[in-house]
Amino acid sequence: MVEAAARRARHLPARLCRRRGLLGGLGLLMGVGAGVAGYAIFREPLHVRMDAIFREPLHVRMDRLEIALPNANGHLPARGLRILHLSDTHFRGENWREQAKIDSIRRACAGLDYDLLIHTGDFLHYDSGLPNVLVLLDSLPRPRLGAYAVFGNHDYTTYSHKEMFRRSWARFQGKDERFKKPLSWVDRARLFARFWYHFVNAPLDLKRTGHNDVATLEQELQARNIQTLHNRYIRLSHAPRRPDGVDIYIAGVDDVTEGRPHLYQALGEIPYDAPTILLSHNPDILQEPGIEQVDLVLAGHTHGGQVVLPWIGAAHTQSAFLRRAEVAGHLRRGKTQVYITRGIGEGIPVRLGAAPQITLITLLSS
Repeated sequence: MVEAAARRARHLPARLCRRRGLLGGLGLLMGVGAGVAGYAIFREPLHVRMDAIFREPLHVRMDRLEIALPNANGHLPARGLRILHLSDTHFRGENWREQAKIDSIRRACAGLDYDLLIHTGDFLHYDSGLPNVLVLLDSLPRPRLGAYAVFGNHDYTTYSHKEMFRRSWARFQGKDERFKKPLSWVDRARLFARFWYHFVNAPLDLKRTGHNDVATLEQELQARNIQTLHNRYIRLSHAPRRPDGVDIYIAGVDDVTEGRPHLYQALGEIPYDAPTILLSHNPDILQEPGIEQVDLVLAGHTHGGQVVLPWIGAAHTQSAFLRRAEVAGHLRRGKTQVYITRGIGEGIPVRLGAAPQITLITLLSS
């Protein structure tokens, strides 16, 4: 017993060293995890210094983009048509957070000279956010030619995220016949892996909890000369024979999931070869027959993935058809060009690698 005690005593420093190393490794992992979480919650959406989290404004950056429309010769001003594209404000009445975003956008747009204001939906998260939405719209410089919008799913409906895993799991089980018979642990592990792939690639299955007052939202927009284009179009014709003139069509569709979208009705009697811009909250409208007539689709909804991970990309696309590399930015579908903005707000207030944005798009004749 004495010899055994002596051996344990000799090995005690090594064991303590290994234990300290293990605890240190765990502490390092926890520290890295906390740092990533803190960055996602505070630095990315808030763009703040850690010594002034509640005093610094959220940083909504303005990006600038030029898009050439091949069939727009003689239909656009020589300097281009400048469009300020906003989307996914998701205001809910959290004044400290939303006022900071409003201040950031007001500074970015100060003195801005542009032609069209476009908002592609999800103005609201809850009705309580409407006053801040109106403050934001009233703070923007007036566009030269007009303002247009469509609604998103959150403008119509309120949701709960609490049951999204359970609801997605139930939907996944219903699609897989193998859940109806006993499974080995190996088969069950494979199914769980397939479920995770399903979860991160399919639109979230959120529980509807109520409705927003979309009629009041539309009235307030009309009072500010912002037209909602739900399944209809307008011809924007301003001094078409002058060098600074414009003659194009702007169409819009209702929300894909909570509205009543009708692309054929939206495009109406627009000549097939006329320069046409389509507003759609959800970029999944790209799957609709007839979309090839549209030259440019402006959309939101995806928040740019909201959390974008190294080597993986967007943690979730919130789209049934887009690849991870396509959840934000400028892309093409045949002759149809698409711009998907990351938007201003969030459903869950976390961003990582997908900073909030507004975009000044200049359309040019190619």
